[in-house]
Amino acid sequence: MLRTHVLVIGGGPAGSTAARFLADSGIDTVLLERDLSYVKPCGGGIPSTALHELSIPEDVVKKKIKKMRIVSPKGEEVEIELKGGHLCITGRGAFDAKLREIAKNSGASVVEAEFTRFEEIGKKIISTARRSSTNEEIKIKSDYVIASDGITFRAGSSIGHTKPDCLSTISAHITSDDFDACEFWFGSSHASQFYSWVFPSGGYSSIGTGSANPRELTPLLDTFIRRRFGMPLKDFAAEKFFGKTRAFKVPEWNGTRFNINNILFAGDAAGIVMPITYEGIYYAMKSGEFAARAIAEGKPALYKKLWSSRFRTRFLLMSKIRNYLFKSDAQIEKFVALHKRPEVQEIAVRLWLKKETGSSALISYMKIFKHLLKI
Repeated sequence: MLRTHVLVIGGGPAGSTAARFLADSGIDTVLLERDLSYVKPCGGGIPSTALHELSIPEDVVKKKIKKMRIVSPKGEEVEIELKGGHLCITGRGAFDAKLREIAKNSGASVVEAEFTRFEEIGKKIISTARRSSTNEEIKIKSDYVIASDGITFRAGSSIGHTKPDCLSTISAHITSDDFDACEFWFGSSHASQFYSWVFPSGGYSSIGTGSANPRELTPLLDTFIRRRFGMPLKDFAAEKFFGKTRAFKVPEWNGTRFNINNILFAGDAAGIVMPITYEGIYYAMKSGEFAARAIAEGKPALYKKLWSSRFRTRFLLMSKIRNYLFKSDAQIEKFVALHKRPEVQEIAVRLWLKKETGSSALISYMKIFKHLLKI
């Protein structure tokens, strides 16, 4: 049986960041990842400021994007220059591997095995996992567990908790990479409670769309490709796709899942994904950091306080705007038109790109939506 102070389940951005901060604090940590070669379907966008904030090396960046383009259902376009920074596009396989490498170099032990169940939960926690390579079952005794196993939510399910509510996405890689902006296309004809996208990367681009109903994904993607590229999905796929489309779920935030005694939830397992943009990587890493800080102080409940003091107001506002925005395409038109104003773009960049921690940008954004959209 392995013995460690903290077991981190899941080696994505949340888990790897937690393991790194724990190890940096001198805490014995095991990072459990079921498949070290897994590549999550994801646009891979991270604000440049986040790399500096979390001390992540620039070599993870495949492409730097300095503007965003928002397109309304009626075709109104707004281009936003990302002044004072840029959006870093990473490849999720390489990025996640780099974060695990940093955690390992800090002193965390990385084990390739899949969590299966908790055998004992009390003052000590005994977890069971199965090594992928040998099918060997291993047991790990720990004082704390950080469950960062994503939407599989196996750790949470094993103690009787339901998975976070999710939206569904479908995406593909295309051979073109000459797009000059990250594009967000809104419209109920090709995205339901979500948006469609084109994100350039190094040597390819990611395209896709999202929906509240997974059965709608392929027809919605077909409609989006017809709108954006002027041809049906079948023809476009034959000409531009490399690899197949991949479906994946994105959790919806409700702000309720942090810890159950000495088991803490981070990243997608906690539903920590920003409403509207559905940005998850940065917030997953920050949740891992806060969970690690709480454990380092021996106060699991501190995790919620740390996260709430930094992000709760922002998430609540964006959740309200999301609920307003997706009522109808007419509401989306107002939202896009609002971002034509330079002062709104400046505030949005401060919030989305620079991740300002002060309240001034957030208050300004709140006032804009309160008075102009009456929410």
